[in-house]
Amino acid sequence: MTVKAAAVAVSGAIQAVRAVVQRSRAETKDLCAVLNRCCANKAHRYVLSSVDSVFHGLTIPSNADAEWSGDRKSAVLTLCKLPRAVYLPRSSDVTRPGPDLGAVLDGELQSWDSVERTLQDYSAFASELAETAEFVSAHSLDGAFGPLRPSAVEVLNKYKQLLLQDTRLGDLRKLTYAAQLLHVLKMHSIDSDNLTELISAIVAKTPQILRQCSLPTLDSIAKIKLPSKEKEYLDYFLRMVTTKPMKLKQWSELFWLVARNSDNRNTIDSFLHCYKIVARHMNRVESAEGAKEKAKSVLCSSLMNVVYGVTTLQKRLRPSDPVYKNALGVLEAVWPLIEARLQRFEHAELIDIAHCYLEHHKAINPQMRHGSRNCVDLLVREFVKRSGDFMLRDWVALFEVLDTSRDAMVVNVLMQKPANYYVRVAAVQQAWVEDLARALEQLPLEELADNVYSLSLPQCSNLCKHLVAAGCYNAPVSAVLERRCLALITDLKYQTTRHVMDFYFVQLQMVLPQHNALRSALESNKPLRTSLEQMSCNTMLRLLGIARHCGPAERRVLLQKLAERIESNVLKLAHHQCLTVLRYAARFKDGNLTNAVLAAAIPPLLETPERHKGFYKMLEISKFALSLPRDECSETSPAVILSELVVQHAPAHVRHLTIPHLDLLLQNVNRSGMLPKPLFEVVLSHAMEVEIMGAPAAQLSSMMRTLSELGVRHENLLERLEEAVIMSVADDEPAVVSEVLVSAATSLAHLGMRTAKLNELFEHVLARKPVTLSRWDYDALSRPAQVNLLHAMALFGTVNEDLERVFTQLVRDCEREVKDGGDAVSFAALDAEAHRKLYDTYISLLVGGFATGTEEGALAKSEFLLEHLPCYHWFSHREQLCTDFKASPHYLQFKGTLEQLGLEGAEPRVTEAYFAHAVLDSPECKRRLPQGGHILYCVPPSHELRWWTPKGDTAADATVNRIESYQRAIGQSARVIDHLQRSGWNVATVFLREWDALEPEQRGRHLLKALKLKDITEADTSHSS
Repeated sequence: MTVKAAAVAVSGAIQAVRAVVQRSRAETKDLCAVLNRCCANKAHRYVLSSVDSVFHGLTIPSNADAEWSGDRKSAVLTLCKLPRAVYLPRSSDVTRPGPDLGAVLDGELQSWDSVERTLQDYSAFASELAETAEFVSAHSLDGAFGPLRPSAVEVLNKYKQLLLQDTRLGDLRKLTYAAQLLHVLKMHSIDSDNLTELISAIVAKTPQILRQCSLPTLDSIAKIKLPSKEKEYLDYFLRMVTTKPMKLKQWSELFWLVARNSDNRNTIDSFLHCYKIVARHMNRVESAEGAKEKAKSVLCSSLMNVVYGVTTLQKRLRPSDPVYKNALGVLEAVWPLIEARLQRFEHAELIDIAHCYLEHHKAINPQMRHGSRNCVDLLVREFVKRSGDFMLRDWVALFEVLDTSRDAMVVNVLMQKPANYYVRVAAVQQAWVEDLARALEQLPLEELADNVYSLSLPQCSNLCKHLVAAGCYNAPVSAVLERRCLALITDLKYQTTRHVMDFYFVQLQMVLPQHNALRSALESNKPLRTSLEQMSCNTMLRLLGIARHCGPAERRVLLQKLAERIESNVLKLAHHQCLTVLRYAARFKDGNLTNAVLAAAIPPLLETPERHKGFYKMLEISKFALSLPRDECSETSPAVILSELVVQHAPAHVRHLTIPHLDLLLQNVNRSGMLPKPLFEVVLSHAMEVEIMGAPAAQLSSMMRTLSELGVRHENLLERLEEAVIMSVADDEPAVVSEVLVSAATSLAHLGMRTAKLNELFEHVLARKPVTLSRWDYDALSRPAQVNLLHAMALFGTVNEDLERVFTQLVRDCEREVKDGGDAVSFAALDAEAHRKLYDTYISLLVGGFATGTEEGALAKSEFLLEHLPCYHWFSHREQLCTDFKASPHYLQFKGTLEQLGLEGAEPRVTEAYFAHAVLDSPECKRRLPQGGHILYCVPPSHELRWWTPKGDTAADATVNRIESYQRAIGQSARVIDHLQRSGWNVATVFLREWDALEPEQRGRHLLKALKLKDITEADTSHSS
């Protein structure tokens, strides 16, 4: 994909704040006014809190100006907005540039002793402290600061004493002050037991007082552990609120309170259902007073309360919970309001909205009914508009959001024609990470340091992850990031204590390249294996998300530890978590983890009272079991047991299955080795009735492939699937069309079935005639795709002069590339299998009589085809088949039985083009088999037709198996037998499924029957006479 650079400018906010601060005069009053204006903008407030260099060179007196007799309360409240003034440095040796704002705040707070302050003054101070603490926590800045300054703690304690000793206040005002102070003290880990007792006593005394409390007071009360009776009354009061008319602002604030504090599902659900009443009220306002009045009544802050509430519920509830589904319904319903105000949200708010919607795009987006179907497109477009204003922390947060929806499709906002109109979110994310890395590398070193050092440890760790994943982890950005991380680790004293930031340390260990200094420091301090052993189960599940970015060794350790916890039943997974872990296990091809998850997931599905849903979920997880190679699955492995369970429980649920589920069911039948006739009749009958026209082409071709692997030739069903496949790829890219057609043609050829529609399509493609594929272009296919397509046509039976002409040109192109660049070019373009397909196509043309007629036998004279890699790989593969057969028990069985019959000297061998399991051309064999050269060919079970319902079957249900009375070879075995017979060999066919079921004494007579000989005793008598 060709992309254009996004407008990345990460230093705009830093430069703006530095310019404003540097213009202020060296006076406390003037500086406080400047700081107050900056703090009104959240991005500028973040800069003041995280970029110390903006204060460089600024000096103000540490004590109050004698000439300034202004309001000290205003100065204190302004300084409380800055974490560097409110909190002590994390380490005593840390010196920040600029004035010591903490000392200024200490001086101002000490002056409070000389002036009598009211409870309202203390309340305003506590409110500012609470807001600052919430700001620090929301932006993960707590790692950069130490505890609260002693002067501030002293003021809070004095506030608490005054409040507890005051006897003049009424219960409502006292409850309001106590709840506010309790909130502040808890955030700073200061003793608050007295306040908790006071609040509980007031509520127990007069429960109805809750009706008069403000929202912040209710929030603080909901967080404490009230007695059961008062807790029940609080829930009752909140539920009763939903029965009264509310505007969106009031409902959203209460909903956000309930979502994060209430444990009562009925209370949460009542608020979710109440949104319908709120929405109807807004519609009435719009119809009565116009859209402008409705717009005024809907604030961005109200919509953000809804988003935050739903996001919190998504973390607290299981996806199977009905309340969870109701929350997604509210999220869907508010999207039109959000869409109309996208430009009015702040950067951080917009990213939070995207996080809420994009994380669950698969669950919400396809079913949206209110114009929000394109929410991903609109959000990404809005990010493009704002890309020039984002700070570095905004970019990091955005990359984390895009990580949750990497597979979603979005309008190509990076498009330069020609390009696809839709691309994956992962492609957009990759382009943006590259643009950001380029912009950071071009910054002056001081400016780069300001940006990187404004990040917290989680943000630095996440930025490292995205840069490494995009291949952009280069100097000088990598060096500055590593110095920042090392400084943060030192500040956190990670060497001696275990910190809550362990996840981000482990993330750095996993994603950083080998022999990296930071990674070595982390590894020497605490090895990765030790860190994973101390991780919580949920944290290990989070680490799965970065497994694709780390090396194989680190990934192997993580997957191994996760499998151990699941097997020991320490980690219990819900069904959606099982699916998540299974996806990663399948991606990394970890059979141990897959089997461990399957063993834990199967029993709950068997015990569920909703058997139909349980069966659907079994089918859902069975696709991961089917992804395991057969040779890695023993008969007692969970993967095989799951397939058997699916087959056993299928008869009761077949009639409810769609094409994707029918395909999974057939794959499980194939894996289990069972072929129950009643089940197959029901499955095939239902497949003839179910709607297939809307199914994806890949799904339809997969079902055709599964039927061919099972040896099921239901001609009406296969033609129905073939017609749907051709129609579904009419507008697809040539590469996609080629892949689907190759799969369909190979499946039909394996079953020995040649359909008119596909044959006609292939003939038109070869003759360069118009086809029903609107975007078809054979020349646009890659070389391997061309080889696969022509080979599939030859297998299917479309062998004519046009195929010879196109194949001849393909061989010439390959030959020219080899002459120009040597065999290395051929190795790079085509693998061994592709070379074998080239030679196999040549054999098909040769047998069909077309390989020597065109241009004086160009194919028969091709050095590339007959003397280079195609010929080499073809016969090497045949020799390998011969070697494998000699190592199998069947070789000794056949050899011993033939010797008992007097047919000695019969050995496996590669004939002119094919491997034969026994060539009977020794003198002893020729004496007993005078009719010419004989070959014994073994047909494996996978090449045996097991079900045949012909197209002209007149049965009522048209699903009766007509092949029960005889055996028939299909696939490559049928093709080899046919070609050997055309070459003059007498081929005797033995079906290994039947051979393995025979007793040893029965095998001799079975071979005699296959070779069309008399009994051995009769043969000996006639020979001696």
